[in-house]
Parts: sequence; structure tokens; C-alpha cells
Amino acid sequence: MPVSWSERRVDWTSSSNLDERLNRWSECASEQSQLLRDESLTRRSSLRIGGSAKYWIEVGAIDDLSSLLACLSDSDFVCVGLGSNSLFPDDGIDVPVIRLVGELAEWNVRSDCDGDAAKVEVMAGVINAHLVRGLLADGWVGAEFLTLIPGTFGGAVALNAGTREKELKAVLESVWIAARDDEQCCWHLEHRSVRDLEMSYRHTRIGDTTVVVAGRLAVEQGDVEAAQKRVMADKERRNRTQPYRLASVGSTFANPDGDYAGRLIEEAGLKGEAIGGAKISSLHANFFINDDDASAEDFLKLMALARHRVRHKFDIELRPEVKFVGFDGRARMLELERELEDRDV
Repeated sequence: MPVSWSERRVDWTSSSNLDERLNRWSECASEQSQLLRDESLTRRSSLRIGGSAKYWIEVGAIDDLSSLLACLSDSDFVCVGLGSNSLFPDDGIDVPVIRLVGELAEWNVRSDCDGDAAKVEVMAGVINAHLVRGLLADGWVGAEFLTLIPGTFGGAVALNAGTREKELKAVLESVWIAARDDEQCCWHLEHRSVRDLEMSYRHTRIGDTTVVVAGRLAVEQGDVEAAQKRVMADKERRNRTQPYRLASVGSTFANPDGDYAGRLIEEAGLKGEAIGGAKISSLHANFFINDDDASAEDFLKLMALARHRVRHKFDIELRPEVKFVGFDGRARMLELERELEDRDV
């Protein structure tokens, strides 16, 4: 196990309010962790959209995480990585927003590796591109596809992130997940195999009241030069075909079986379409960009329009790949779609 976990039981009927509990946590936390208030979410998102987080909490030590979860046992919260596939609400988030940093953003190649094969224990806060760079520097190959997955390892686990070459489940062996036990009034650290996760295309079964803490990958010694060339070729292809340097969430919709969301949106005549400051990229139609100080509402209206047009033209339901964080963006998107349907009647 990559971490030592301390279960802390708390009185969920405590009269202390959330502010008081978080203040106490912050006073006792290590120097690797910090509590920020009214933090701008636009600078925490690749889409550059969102209001302010009432509580932005960076957790850099495993003991700090276990104590924080204990004090949040009766409170909602959300976990984020780099915000690379996240849409934050315009009016901000009132519940605590947690990001893992410090020792929760490190990885380690196990010393008991067998010959040319090894297991890598990766904490959830690790940035995917940094992980690949470090593994290649030490001669380990097999996880290069993660270079093209923006964000952190925890987010990649939650989404079973991947490229057209490989998905995470191909190299992931197991994960450690903090799960809330309502009966025992505490959080357990559970070790789950990849089979338990029932991973499929852009989906992992981990539950709503859980936090991904770490995972174990299988890698091997190999031809690093060839792997680095593949990484460079993949990056060059991405830069040619995707608006990589513009403010976006990457792929807005998951690809339906046997087809591509970008092709469907383009065939529906929406390439280059804009609503407010949100725009469908002229380079790749499944990339929706913040072209001019867009709001979350602009983005949702554009998503609703794309789903509406594709549904009517192809009888296909596009499934959002973007994660709505801190609000029910799906409900609002569906409401906007109903408005579009009413106009067509």
C-alpha cells in the first residue's frame, strides 16, 4: 500500500459549523496543505470559466486528507485536479473544493520489480504528463498515452481516460479509494482491483461518496527512444487536429459506438457555431472553446444545441464527457434542450 491511512471518527451531530471545522483543520494541517477562501475558479480551469470557490482546499499529506474527510463527513464537497475537463458554475461553488498536491502528487516505482517489469504506485494528484516524463527518464515504458491526457491521475482513473491507442484500464492494476462509511461514521481506505471498477469507455464505477487516493500501474523496461518518438508524433498529430492551446475542456462529448462526436457535430452544420463567448472550434467540432469571455450558461447552451441538432439529424444521443463540478449542469442542459424542442414545434 502506498500510504498509511488513519481512520478518524467524528460526531456528525456536532454543533460546530463548517467554517469552524475547516479553521480547526487548517490550524492542525501540515505545511503542505492550505485553505483558501473565495478563490477564483477561472484560473483553476482550462476553460477559464467559473465564479469563486468559497473554500478551496489544497491537501498535501495523507494525514491531512483523512482528517479533512472526517471533518467533512456531513458536508458535500467536490474533488478536482487541474480542471482540464471541468465546467464550473458562473455563480461559484459554496461547498469545499479539494485538490490533492504535495505527497499526494508523487509516484514511486516499487523496489520489488520483477526483471523488466515493474509496478508504479501513483498518487491521485500526479499530473499525467509529469508521470510519463519521469517514467521515460528512468527507462520505463507502457504509459506514454497518458501524455495526451490533460489533468491528474485521479481524474484519469475516474474517467478511464484514454486515447484512440489505449485506455487507462489497459495498464491499471488496482486503486486505493477513500470511501465513506455512514454506519461507522468514518472513511475507510479500500483497495480495489481493476476488475472491481468495471471500467468501460469513459467510465469507472467508484461511487459518489468516494475519493481516489492512488493507483498501481504496470510498466516495463523498453525502448525509451522509440517511446519518446511516439509521444512526439502523438503531440504533433494533436496539435494539427485539435485547438490544443485554446481554452477548452478537450473533448466535450464522448464518442458514440462506431462513430465520432466531432464528425456528427460537423455534419449537423455546427462547426464554428458560437453562442455568447462559447464557440465550437473550426478545427475540431468536438472541442468547444471559450472564445470571448464565455459563461457557463453560454457553454451549456452550445452543448444543448449540439445535442439537439445531432439527435434530430442522426437519432443519436451525445453523452457529455465534460464534468459539471459544483452544480447540476446536466439538468440545465436538458432544460435548454427542451426549450429548443418547443421552438421547433
